[in-house]
Amino acid sequence: MIDKTEVTNSEGSALKGFVVGLITAVAFGLGGFFLVYDRADFGGMGIVLFICVPLATGFATALVAHGGNIIIASLGIALVVCTIVLIATKFEGFVCVLMSAPLIGVGMAIGALFGWLFRVKVLNRTKAPRVVMLLILLVLPLFLMGANSAEKESLRTLRAQTVNDFIIVDAPPEAVWNQLKGMEHIDGSKSFLMKIGLPVPVSCKTVGEGVGGKRTCYFESGFIEEKIVEWNYPNSMKFEITASEVPGRPWLTFRDASYSITRENGHTRVSRDTTILSRLSPVWYWRRLEAIGVHTEHRYLFEALEHNLKNAK
Repeated sequence: MIDKTEVTNSEGSALKGFVVGLITAVAFGLGGFFLVYDRADFGGMGIVLFICVPLATGFATALVAHGGNIIIASLGIALVVCTIVLIATKFEGFVCVLMSAPLIGVGMAIGALFGWLFRVKVLNRTKAPRVVMLLILLVLPLFLMGANSAEKESLRTLRAQTVNDFIIVDAPPEAVWNQLKGMEHIDGSKSFLMKIGLPVPVSCKTVGEGVGGKRTCYFESGFIEEKIVEWNYPNSMKFEITASEVPGRPWLTFRDASYSITRENGHTRVSRDTTILSRLSPVWYWRRLEAIGVHTEHRYLFEALEHNLKNAK
């Protein structure tokens, strides 16, 4: 017969392990974020935040929570809790959280694996496992603080990336130019990223045509002010970003934007370049995601351009 007392004790032990694991995961997840968060200096967000903190969180959780299912449940629910807290307190936007989730999730999983191996191979074989575990839990935050201090200076260096897209339209270059210099109405199909927080442009107004003129692009929330630095009718125009106030974080800004208009085989090719400045790392991860965001904005502008050209005929 099954001993009900043993079953009850087992269930109680599992619940206790889950609660301890969840508290540890949330404490390291949120605590690690605020420990390395650099809002005052706008120093950026880097490897310590996106890799070291998740690794430490997974490692610490695996030390205190026994059993694979308990560890996975603790980390999974903790990730949801941390996400809700950061979005609710407006420390992070949904777009940024969504983009960073794969990197953070993988880091937590790898950290948990190493934590489990350390507990099985090392911790359980020591004479005072709880003492050793407590020392490790105390040392991990110190490690994160030291790593963050070492990385901080490198994150103040802006990284530039230029993203290009083009479209072929059935209109003369002069008509395209007239639409681009001041788009009074920008309307297109909102992508998923725009629906969850990526800035949505609504209009652009130019004051003073030619080099030195001003152009302001308005968004559903915020604006970008630009100075005209190139004005070659009807072939090219370039704008330098002088001020911006759009949804996002200070570690990602815009430097300049330009249009190139050329006639090809009876049609017009419109090319758009946007240069962004970023303090996010690891570069190999964020560069591609940042480009996706800019490509999304370009596609929205091109769709609006096509629509406006058709209505102008």
